[in-house]
Amino acid sequence: MNEGAPVLLPDQVIEALRQLLDDGDRHQFIVGDFICDVLDEFPQVNRSELVRQMADRTGSDRSTIRDWHNVARFFTKEVRKEFDMLTWSQFRACKRAGEEWRQYAEWAANNLPAPVAVIRARIDNNGHDQPAWVQRWEGMQRLAQQIADDREAPEGIRDVCRLVVQAQQPEELPKYNED
Repeated sequence: MNEGAPVLLPDQVIEALRQLLDDGDRHQFIVGDFICDVLDEFPQVNRSELVRQMADRTGSDRSTIRDWHNVARFFTKEVRKEFDMLTWSQFRACKRAGEEWRQYAEWAANNLPAPVAVIRARIDNNGHDQPAWVQRWEGMQRLAQQIADDREAPEGIRDVCRLVVQAQQPEELPKYNED
């Protein structure tokens, strides 16, 4: 096995997976619309109780039922048609922006394949791309915290990790010009 060499998946694999995902996305909205219809049909019954019954009696998770419902309710069929190039997961990511969802949906539509992680990062950074080093820095700080808390790690290593954790957060670091 060649673990060190990067592998580029063939275009046929990516296109086959994209088609399967597209088919699944259509079903997620169909399921979400169905759940919306059921909840609308029983307005007098506690919504949580209906979601519990749907989840428990179908073997699904309640959070999944709620997620399908919330995304389908948030994005009308007209909006889904307008942005039919987006996947269900991309719609779900854009929903995190609340009332500003449209600017992120438009950005995603103009920057396909628009990975969900990038959409979320743009929302978290008020519409701007987050430099890759910021995410790496935050990951390094999370890992350093785990090691600092690990009583089995040597004390000197734990001390260094504590320094990393206590270091400035990316938004507190001085700005630099990449030119």
